[in-house]
Parts: sequence; C-alpha cells; structure tokens
Amino acid sequence: MMGLPVFRASFDQLEHSVRTGSPAIELAAADGIWPYLMGHPDEAKIFGHAMTGKAAADTAAVLGAYDFGRFDTISDIGGGRGHLLRAVLDMAPSAEGILFDLPDVIQTLDVGRDRLTARAGAFFVDPLPTADAYILMEVIHDWPDAEAAAILTAVRRAASPGARVLIIENVLDDMSPDPRGHTLDIIMLACTGGRERTGTQLDGLLKAAGFRDSTVINTGGPLRIVEAVAAGRAD
Repeated sequence: MMGLPVFRASFDQLEHSVRTGSPAIELAAADGIWPYLMGHPDEAKIFGHAMTGKAAADTAAVLGAYDFGRFDTISDIGGGRGHLLRAVLDMAPSAEGILFDLPDVIQTLDVGRDRLTARAGAFFVDPLPTADAYILMEVIHDWPDAEAAAILTAVRRAASPGARVLIIENVLDDMSPDPRGHTLDIIMLACTGGRERTGTQLDGLLKAAGFRDSTVINTGGPLRIVEAVAAGRAD
C-alpha cells in the first residue's frame, strides 16, 4: 500500500505539508485520497486489504483491553469489512452488531451471521444507526478537526444518553512519546490532512460533540482506546 504511486508522490511532496499544513496529496491528487481511491479501484483494493490486515493484527490487543459484553447493540462506524466487529461479537455472544460503511464496501460483503447486519451510508450525509456502543477504529485520525468533529456529532445525534463511543487509534502520549504514533502522524498529514491526537485533544472534540467523561485505555499494542459517554440531549 505504501508503495502505491499516489502515496509515494505525496511523500515526495512532504515539504509542502511542512510549509503549509495542508496535505501533500493535494499535489498528487487534487481531490484528495478518498475520491482518488474511488476512481482507481485496483489501488483501492490494495488499500482495503492493507487496512483489513492491520485491523486483524490489532484486534487481539483491543479485545483484551475492553469489556464489550455489557452492550446489547454495537455499531462499527467506517468498519470496513467488519473484521473487528465480528471478533467483538464472538467475545460478546448476546450482543447485536451493525456494520456501517460506504455502499461500495457494504455491497461486497457476505455478512454470514445472524447477529451482524450491514448498513450502507456516508457518515457526513446519512443518519447513523442507534446503538449502545459505537466503535471508530482509525477513523477520526483520517480527518482534520472540523470533519472529525462532524463525525462525532453524527454519532452523538444517533446515540441515546449514556451510550459509549470508543475511538481506537494511536492516541499520542506527550509524557512518553511513541515513534509509531508520531510517524503515523506525519503520514496522515501528508496523505489525508488528518492527524494523530493526544487524549486531551480528543477530549476537546468529544465534549464539543456532546460527550463527557472521556478516558484513555491502554491496550497491549500501539493502539489505545478513548471511551466517552453520550451526555444529555444532543443539539
């Protein structure tokens, strides 16, 4: 995936990001990474396989760090092919799962189990499912603050008070820097305009979207979980 022409061209233009704060990919693909991948299905397939492989590698650490069994309904927002959600449901045998992703992802899936349903849509446009817990695994870091806030607001709009949102990504720790997270931060800047964030930065986005009591939970791997609770009535 990292050797795809669009990514290599973005890294070649990293100086543009350093000087302007804008993603270098705008010099390689003017409309950004997501429209580019939609227009290049062969490269999108490689990207999809890479994301699936990375998610599978991180799943065990996430499952070992968090109790998903207390929820009746769990929705994975932008969950790709559903590998994480399937594993979560195996650990929470009484829960129902809703996988939410773009139509071109959902239409390729064979859900194949009674407790998992798939729903197609775009989180900037379409209403999200109602659930007791929302998983956002390496979704928020794809976007600048304004878009990240819009995604969290969409989750809050769908969530009842007391529902949980779980942001799972390389949450930066200023007290003990991890080069994996900071390297990914540079990659996100160059390729998406997104960023890795500290727990404090994510807490600010969550509070603005209508969540409270955010907590950072360590896992046995590079990813960390930020859990927050839906506050009162959403605006």
